[in-house]
Amino acid sequence: GEQANLYYQALVPKKELLGTIVLFPGTWETTEHVWNSMAEFAKIAYENHLAVLVYSINQRLTLTDEIVNLINTMCMHAHTKYHLPTSNFVFGGFSMGGIFSLRYAELAVSDSSKALIKPKAIFSCDGPCDLKHIYANFQRKKNKNPGMQEPLYGIAELERYCEGSPSMNPTLYTYYSPFSFDQADGGQAKFLRHIPLRIYADVDPVWWMNNRHVDMYDLNALDQTALIQFLNEQGNTKAEFINAFQKGIRIEGNRHPHSWSIVEPKSCIDWILKNLKG
Repeated sequence: GEQANLYYQALVPKKELLGTIVLFPGTWETTEHVWNSMAEFAKIAYENHLAVLVYSINQRLTLTDEIVNLINTMCMHAHTKYHLPTSNFVFGGFSMGGIFSLRYAELAVSDSSKALIKPKAIFSCDGPCDLKHIYANFQRKKNKNPGMQEPLYGIAELERYCEGSPSMNPTLYTYYSPFSFDQADGGQAKFLRHIPLRIYADVDPVWWMNNRHVDMYDLNALDQTALIQFLNEQGNTKAEFINAFQKGIRIEGNRHPHSWSIVEPKSCIDWILKNLKG
């Protein structure tokens, strides 16, 4: 890849460009880690005339206006520098980046003056969906795993940008969540009714129980499946939940369900190409 500026890195085919895939890292994840984790994915994308951009936004749980503007700036910079058609973008992300891929797509439908790129398709690699539930999970995990940094970071992040707990400010939690289980209209998810969407997960509760001492109430898959079910019921036949059971292996070699590897490269690229051409 070529480093285009401080915020993103790009791998762009020299001719016959069919579309652009934007990848968002997870919390604390570097762009280099994304490239290494998704090396086969990027190779297959390049061979199929797809550009891949990795955006260096890696420490947020809420897609604030500031971050939306940053994404817009990077998209338009890449569009100008590499002559990327703005009509053929696909967004995907890991963990926190999965939140961003879904939430940005919702904004592109609900307020196109705010989100400038309307993606043709989106995917989430085990990204959370409902921030109210994530807040509750962080509260439980901070007691079960007092040495872990993530729960304390997550609580502080959500309370800062959502102005308190979910009970104190439910409106902002609904606004920043790609899906709200407690809302009849799905919250922001109602804006995903007409966009192809995949959510990948490795649903292995025994691994989480043995290795992190948490149960299925703490798994992202509960809200992920609820979101896909909601969209299917709303008529979105292109919304899919992919259970990549026991496919989670991090590039460091350790088994972990929460990993980029649950996105099978060729099938995902085939799906992207189908939706770009459709």
